Amino acid sequence: MQKTLRKPVLAAAALAAGAAIALTGCSSDDTKEAVSSAASSATEAASSAADSAQAAVQGLDVSKAQEIVRTAVDPDTPSDQIGDVVDVSTPGTEQAITGFAKGASRAGYTPDIFTVKSVKSTDKVDGNDAATVTVAVASPHAPDPIDLDLVYVKVGDDWKLSADAVTQLSSMAERR
Repeated sequence: MQKTLRKPVLAAAALAAGAAIALTGCSSDDTKEAVSSAASSATEAASSAADSAQAAVQGLDVSKAQEIVRTAVDPDTPSDQIGDVVDVSTPGTEQAITGFAKGASRAGYTPDIFTVKSVKSTDKVDGNDAATVTVAVASPHAPDPIDLDLVYVKVGDDWKLSADAVTQLSSMAERR
């Protein structure tokens, strides 16, 4: 995630520094102070944006995201534990992930073929912090894994697979 955030932060700082250099050669002390203030504000804003994005995925790293997705797609996960890893606030979500897990497992898509590659901050979903998690799915029917971007949401203090991610997975099963 830090690689994604560094470019905008560096770009904002470089832009502010460039403006400061360009304006100081032909301006008064008031202009120099204004440029310095603008550069400082731009740097603070970029830093604040980076801090906000980092906070949005705090508590969700690759290993935690891995645990969540594998528990969600495991047909042996008891139904009373699905709500621990899946946002089931949307009606039908629990049944959809349970059906997907059973059908996918029968087709050879067992939990161990779902491998989380990365976790990135994304826009909030229904007011909740959210993250885009890239998951490589090694198909038993194809030579190379495919990458899926699944959205996780933070519900209360817990990160969960979103209802939209469940819909995405379920729709893939329907296409087979």
